[in-house]
Amino acid sequence: MKNSNLKLTLMCGLLALVAFSCSESDHTSYCPTWLGFTYTTGDYPNYVTGNPKNMVLTPGDSIHVTAHQKERGHLINRTEYTWTICYDTLDTKNNDDPDDDVRVHVDSVYNTRTNYDGYIDGADDPVGHLHLHKNALPNQAGQRYYIRFVARYDYSGQGITIETGNVVDNASYGGYINPSSGAIGGGAAGYLYFTVPE
Repeated sequence: MKNSNLKLTLMCGLLALVAFSCSESDHTSYCPTWLGFTYTTGDYPNYVTGNPKNMVLTPGDSIHVTAHQKERGHLINRTEYTWTICYDTLDTKNNDDPDDDVRVHVDSVYNTRTNYDGYIDGADDPVGHLHLHKNALPNQAGQRYYIRFVARYDYSGQGITIETGNVVDNASYGGYINPSSGAIGGGAAGYLYFTVPE
């Protein structure tokens, strides 16, 4: 009889422990929050680190921009990052007559996809590998060139709303990134501005 009572007590204790541990599991999904951007230019291994508060690029540059997470996301699966570099160049309609050349705006888009929780490096800070065309023109007065970053996340748990506008004033980072979050997915959008000098 004592043996049966002991087994029953142990079994009840084990079930209570399992029920407690299940109720304590975090099944909420949320996207990362952000610090801002840093960048380097050039080809490996000769990268040059630039000042993210005053980004100056030269036509023909290879640019590697990192979006730094402040806090990582949770319970995220399919993830897509879109990097767009926006600048002006000349549309050479008639190569024999430079007067026919027209200044046009260019949006060069680079996409990457991953699984945030599913891959070892999926939750790493995203890096965009971009190229500024060798025919990029200097900024006109008052004109801002920029790199746009967009992240889209599909949640594997129940999404919660997070605060937006968590821009951190830190000299180590440039630009800004704002997160957004809903019931089934989340994302972020940010900009880093740059100059092409004369």
